[in-house]
Formats: sequence, C-alpha cells, structure tokens
Amino acid sequence: MKMMSRKLAMPLLGVLLWVISIHAGVGSSTKEDQNVFPGHQLTISEKDLNRSVLFGHGVVNRMLRLETNLGWSNVDVKKGTPSHGQVIVSHPEEQALKQGRDALVAAKATMHLMNQFCDKHNLSPAECSRHITSYSLTDTPLELSCEILHKSCSQEEILSQYRSIDGTCNHKNDGTQGSAFTAYKRLLHPEYLDGVQELRRSVSKKQLPSARLVSGRLGKSKRLDDSNSDLTLAMMLWSEFVEHDLSQTVTNKMVYTDKTIECCAPGGNRLSPRYIHPFCAPISVPYDDHYYSEHDLDCMTYVRSVAAFRSDCSFGPLEQVNQATHYLDGSQIYGFTVKKSAILRSFDHGQLETTVKHKRDFLPVSHKPSDDCQLSDDSSVCFISGDSRVNINPQLTVMHTLWMREHNRVAKELAEMNPRWDDERLFQEARRIVIAEIQHITYNEWLPLVLGKKYFKKIQKYSQYNDKVDASVSNSFATAAVRGLYSLMDGKLNLYNENRLVNSSLNLRNHFNNPSIVEEPGYLDALIRGLATQSSQKLDLRFAEDISSQLFSNGVYGYDVFSLDIQRGRDHGLPTYNAYRTLCGLPKANTFDDLLDVMSPEVVQSLSKVYSSPRDIDLIVGGISEKSRGESLFGPTFRCIVADQFLRTRRGDRYFYTNENQPVPFSKVQIAEIGKVTLARIFCDNADNITNMQPNVLKKIMSGNELKSCEGSDIPRVNLRMWMESRR
Repeated sequence: MKMMSRKLAMPLLGVLLWVISIHAGVGSSTKEDQNVFPGHQLTISEKDLNRSVLFGHGVVNRMLRLETNLGWSNVDVKKGTPSHGQVIVSHPEEQALKQGRDALVAAKATMHLMNQFCDKHNLSPAECSRHITSYSLTDTPLELSCEILHKSCSQEEILSQYRSIDGTCNHKNDGTQGSAFTAYKRLLHPEYLDGVQELRRSVSKKQLPSARLVSGRLGKSKRLDDSNSDLTLAMMLWSEFVEHDLSQTVTNKMVYTDKTIECCAPGGNRLSPRYIHPFCAPISVPYDDHYYSEHDLDCMTYVRSVAAFRSDCSFGPLEQVNQATHYLDGSQIYGFTVKKSAILRSFDHGQLETTVKHKRDFLPVSHKPSDDCQLSDDSSVCFISGDSRVNINPQLTVMHTLWMREHNRVAKELAEMNPRWDDERLFQEARRIVIAEIQHITYNEWLPLVLGKKYFKKIQKYSQYNDKVDASVSNSFATAAVRGLYSLMDGKLNLYNENRLVNSSLNLRNHFNNPSIVEEPGYLDALIRGLATQSSQKLDLRFAEDISSQLFSNGVYGYDVFSLDIQRGRDHGLPTYNAYRTLCGLPKANTFDDLLDVMSPEVVQSLSKVYSSPRDIDLIVGGISEKSRGESLFGPTFRCIVADQFLRTRRGDRYFYTNENQPVPFSKVQIAEIGKVTLARIFCDNADNITNMQPNVLKKIMSGNELKSCEGSDIPRVNLRMWMESRR
C-alpha cells in the first residue's frame, strides 16, 4: 500500500513543481515561447513572403463563388435547430470576423511558404511551421491588419483607476495584452496534420476515431451513484460563469455573404461535398450509435473557430480568437466592447438596464428573440447581457440576473452615500466592487475546491502582480480543462421551497436558450435554492443525457457537448493528452498500461478500445479520465493547467483587487470588506424572497455548513460605508 502511495505521489509532485517553477521567476511559462528551431539554414526572402500573402488572398477570394452557390441552394442554419443553438452561444462580433479573415490569409500564406521551401530542406510539417514563426507579417500586405495587435496607451489610460471595458491598457507597455479579440495563449506548440491548419490524425496517420464514437463509447460505463456527495450544482454553475468571464470561442460565418454555415443536411445527414463550406469539420456519427441511430442521424454540425493573428504577428500555424477579455473582470456582465457596454447601461445613477416583471427587476429583453434564443416567436422572452450565452440554461440566466441586481444594489447604496458622484463615477465604482467580489469568490471559495486546499496553499504565495506575466487565457484551459467541468451538470433541475423540499423539477433539455421560466413568480428563488441544495454529478467521462444527446434540442434530438469539445480540441490543434501530461511532470505513456499511474484499470481498458495508441488520446478525454487526487476535483494534468491559468490570471492583472500597485488601489479596510463576500451573500441579497442559506453554497448542507439566516452575522455583509467619499 505504501509503495502504491509513493508511486502516485511522485507524478503529483512533478505537477506541483512544474507549476511553481514557471511562476517562481519571471521567465516564460510555455515551451513554445522558447523558440527552439531546428538547425536548418532556411532563408526566405521578403519578396517570397509578399508573394505568399498575395497567394493567401487569392485562396480566400475563391470562397466567394462557393458561398454564392450555397446561398442559392439555401444551405444555412435554420432557426430552432441544434445548429442554431450553437450559433447563438458562439456568435462572432464583426471585429472577430474581420481579424479572422486576415488571419486565414496568413495561414494560407504559411502553407504556401511551406510547400515552396520545407520539402527542399527535408523538414517535417511540425518543424517547418515552427521555423516559419520566426518570419514577421509586418512588411507584407497584412501589415495594416497587424496594427490591431499594437496599441500605445496614453498616460490617461495607464493612470486610469478603472480598468477598460475591452481589457486594453491593463499592461502599461503592451496595450492589447489580454484584451478582447486577441489569440489564446499556447502552453505547447499547436499540432496540426499539415503543421498549419488541418485537423490532427493518429500517430499511424489514419483518421482519429470520430469524436462522437469516443464520447459514446466512453460514456457507456455504469455506476451505482451519479451524484457528488459534497458539492452542489452551484459548483458547476460558478465554473461555467467563470469560464464565460475568461473566454468565448466563436465560430466562423461565411466570409463574403456573412451568412451562417451549416455542415449537415436537414435531419442530421451528410451533405453532398459540393455543399460543404471549407470552415466545416462535421462530426460523423457511427451507424450503431446508441442514441442517434434511432433518429437516422449520421452527421453533427461543427463549424471551425474564428482564427486570430499570432501575438507577435508572425507567419505560422492557425491560432483562435478569444472574443472575451482574458481577465477575470465581469465581461460576461458588462460586455467586452464599449458599444455593448453602452447598450447595457441606463446612464442614470450608475445603474444597469433592467426590465420589470411582477415588480421585480430582470435583465433587459432582446428585440430579436428568434435570433438570440431558440424561439420561433419574436414576442417570446429572451434576455441580453454582456455575453450571448446568457440564455443557454435557466440557472445561468439566474446567475446573470443576480449579478445585474448586485451591481444596481451597490450603485444605489453608493449614490445614497455620495450624492456628488455622477452617473459615470457611480457605474465605475460599482463595477469595480462587483469585479472584486467575483475575483474573491473565485479565488477563495471555488478554486480551493477545484485544486484542493493543500495544493492551493502551496501555489498561493506566488500571487503578487508581475508585469512580465501574461494573463492571457491558454487554449488548453479554455478548450479542454475548464470544459471538463461540464461533467458535473445534471439534466434534471430540482426546484426547492424554503424548507429545502423539492416542489417540482425541470428537464434541462426543454430550456436551452428558452429562459422565460426565470421571470415566472417563485421560479428564480426555487432555482437558486436548487443550485445550493442539489448535488452535482461526478466529474468523469459520463455526461448527463440532456447535454450528451439533447443539447440545443429541436424537440426530437440535440447535440452532444462532449463530442463538440473533443472536435474543438482537434480544430484548435491542441496536442495530445500525452504531450500535456509530460509538460505537467508525468512520465510519457508509451503503452496503455503506462496510464495506470493516474487512471483506473476500467478507464484504461475503455480508452484502449477506442484509440489505437495512448499517443492519440485527446487532451479533454485524457484529462477527465484521470482519477482525482486528494481534495481536488481534477487529476494531475488538468489540475496543473488550471493552476497555471489562475496564477497567471491573478499575477498578470494590474487591476486585480488585491494589487497595491494599481493606479488607485483599494484601501486595506476596503479589501477587508471585500474579503467578507461569499456567493451565499450574493444569493441572499439579490434573490426575491430567500431567508436562509448555508454559508458555503458550493458545498451541500451538512454539519458545519448548516442553513443560516440571511439577516444574521453567519453570512457577512460588505460594509459599503467604507466607500463613502467623506471617509477619504
């Protein structure tokens, strides 16, 4: 037994040492940043670079004819379909699409260079694409497009006491670092079949198993108990809320016609090749699929993510854009563009816009509900917020509603205490406090449960702001690690009364992008109590049926969230699970038996039946397959990716609420007040009529976490009098 414990402890120690080592100093946190190129003398002239960009433009321009034909043939997304649900939650802004088109030209230009030069020097696609990243786009026809990556911040912007809406000028010397519409960060060099853009294949060069085949086969395992005995659904929902704050991956639309892209025929069958857009990477469904075969569905639409320029504006493999800001800054509440933020503000006493129903404040409603929700009637209820995913499920809509109310509650109190403050001052001060509350809850309630308290404490000392740390969200975090937490979701949402007895329940499949239930009397409170009372599912390879076959359902069938996430990892060129486990300090797995150091024999056996080699396993699949260790939700690989992300999210954010070196830091007494906030207090203050809540709503009601009165001192309040102007 002691020998087995020691065997498990060594990999975990390696993971911890890797995470700490990259944050103990000021060096790079990624292997890609080391820029180790092969020793070949490959020289490309400026003339060749310019020719390649013109070639790339020509390739993209040829899409016009195809897109025109697709328009004539009426091949696009129809409202109310599962594909429509995907379009809503991954809706790209015009700025993302514009950059995506130019970044696609750069990718095609890179391919042209590789075809011209790399074969001559006997370089593999991976070696060649890595070498070509040393060449810049700055002196090519794409030079103007590269200027969006360089913003010189004015002294006023640098000294502003409030963070910008779009994340710019957080870093004094690199104005766009971490801002909206910039590329995800790489922890490892991307892995594409051709080195630039084509989806990865098996090490045997054969096609990888279909993402749906992987999801379907691995999700078949049975277990006696699906629920997690300690954690509530609030744990899952806060994970989703934080994910939406830090990242939004958006999908392409047609380059020239701006229409949506459909990759499968009506009814879920394959399209004829002449109707398939180049941005399509549809997921094939096995003929014997345990669910979809009943509906004769053999194709699941997947549209590739919008491309982004590399952060140094170089040639090289495809990168993907993060439409959200890379900071934990409430962008899902306030928006990530000045235009969107203005739509959400009332410009009166610092308040956010609301609609009133049954004498209660709710989010503002969409004027295009059939576009913004999966609804056929434009008179139906559909909400807007800072993020297009606000309506994805009722619990998330509730969370957005609570934080809108929290902002307005804080702004109202500030206005009463500081009658001289104008609307802008009230809005910005309230926003600043709300962001600090979100940061505090994330780092003091949520993250210790995700990483485990002991692990969290060991890395927490590396938390001071450092301008050499890049807070940008890693592709592996946004596309794999944080997505694994969707395994905690339950398809049945119980509705509880104040005595915590179940009144009724909702089936999640009936409420995707259909949020009207939230504003019906009593439902908002019942859903909040459900979040704090109902057990989450366990984190493993099984997903609730409502998201494994009914996601964005059209009433007959929906899509599979796990299949989509697996395909997205391949689309983004994420290296394999084996590559990341090695990065995180675990030994390389050459055989399936080598996985037994962090996986159960049953899981390893299942993986061996799906993949032909352990070197083929997708990151999200391998990460979820690992056994959790200690108090952590994750096994070692995902724990290391998440720990790296949240260390950088804190260390690289000049405006993080505890940073004493921001232009106007919070006072010590203000930080002490923010330190009192809990998600329980947010529930108490902003629900309609909830009188009791347990202090830690991420954990079940139990001894030491019993229900307490919302009016008592067991659930502390933030004293906003510390923000009274006269106190300064």
